[in-house]
Amino acid sequence: MNNKVVTIVFIGLCLLLLLSVGGSFWDGSFDLILHNSGNWKSPKTHFIFWIGMSQAGVLLSAFLLIMKVKIHRRTSLLLELSSLCSLVVAFVLSLVYSRSIQMNGYVHSDVYSIGIVGFMSLLFFVTHLVAADSAEDVALCKELAKIRRPLAWIILPTVFWVVSEFALDFARHENSIWQGAFFPLYVVAIVFYMGLASSIALLSFENYYNRMIERFLMLCSWFVSLLFLWLILLKGEGSLSAFFFACAIPQLMLILAVRENLWGRLLVVSSILFGVLLKCDFVVSHNDYHFFSNATFANASLMFACGTLFVAIFFGVRFLLSRFFENDEILMGEESDSSDGEVVEVDEKRYYSPFSAPEFKVVRLPVLCGVLAAVVYGFISSDWIVLAGPFGAYVSCLLVSLQPFVRFAFSRKRQGGRK
Repeated sequence: MNNKVVTIVFIGLCLLLLLSVGGSFWDGSFDLILHNSGNWKSPKTHFIFWIGMSQAGVLLSAFLLIMKVKIHRRTSLLLELSSLCSLVVAFVLSLVYSRSIQMNGYVHSDVYSIGIVGFMSLLFFVTHLVAADSAEDVALCKELAKIRRPLAWIILPTVFWVVSEFALDFARHENSIWQGAFFPLYVVAIVFYMGLASSIALLSFENYYNRMIERFLMLCSWFVSLLFLWLILLKGEGSLSAFFFACAIPQLMLILAVRENLWGRLLVVSSILFGVLLKCDFVVSHNDYHFFSNATFANASLMFACGTLFVAIFFGVRFLLSRFFENDEILMGEESDSSDGEVVEVDEKRYYSPFSAPEFKVVRLPVLCGVLAAVVYGFISSDWIVLAGPFGAYVSCLLVSLQPFVRFAFSRKRQGGRK
């Protein structure tokens, strides 16, 4: 980990936070920070932004694992940890500014389902940590390797479902401008875009540079640009300022001097995340330039406070778990000379008839139990349409995560009996 860069960023955020808090006394907006009056829109904007960030990391990690993309274990752990830390920031915002963030009851149910996805992300993250901590125990590592992709297969569609449901309900009950089937695709694309941007920043802090993720980022920036332009030009609604920061400035990555420079990459990533924040503000306020026309030091204080809190939590946990992140002995994908991904899967190229693949055998009973749990939840709950699916997926993930330890315990017991 590049301690120098992390220290500079953290001190910079702290100084900006102190300056903005001091400025809030000057412009008279300090009362907004202290009082949860419900009239301040900035907390709601930041809450939606950090909710998106809480899905971005685990979404990208699960997607890359399913697609069998060769990535470092470090990359997956950083992405999953960033999701968990972002969820903590969103939770703190909801506690401190509950009145300002208050939404329709339907949207609240979607927020609960995002919390369930957070627990699933925690299971995914802990599974990777246990595998890293079991470097000397080959048997346990092989058992854990069998459940990584099945877990990703459960988590990925669940994240898609939860993000889409949140987007649809928000559009229907909070902002009628965004009604339509197009909005969930728009939100999922932006969440994926945020995951790619944050991964480049986090890897930069680790003194790593992944060109594959950079290519994914550029492709995603072009796709998101088309979505932005379609809304702005054809529908007459959108955010030009968000388009400039989130889509136009990232094209600087095409310049070799920018993408090869650490601070150049961080500048581009910061521009993307700031552009997405402007888009969240537009969705909440219905005004393209609301963020700038209503700019106060209180708004800046909240933005820098959230960023400082995220950096403090993320790198605090990263420091405590450094031995897991820096363990490059175990591979986490397919083995190659340039990757320290997963455990090698010797039967990767074997053909399996339908419903007989090892991953299907791992996941079929837990998914069945998850479906039954969702049905039971539907009978005893009034909001079963929103929460039954994520709850069933969580039960499935929990049962999948327990399988390696059960098998490992039985194998140890049999070996002890033979002796």
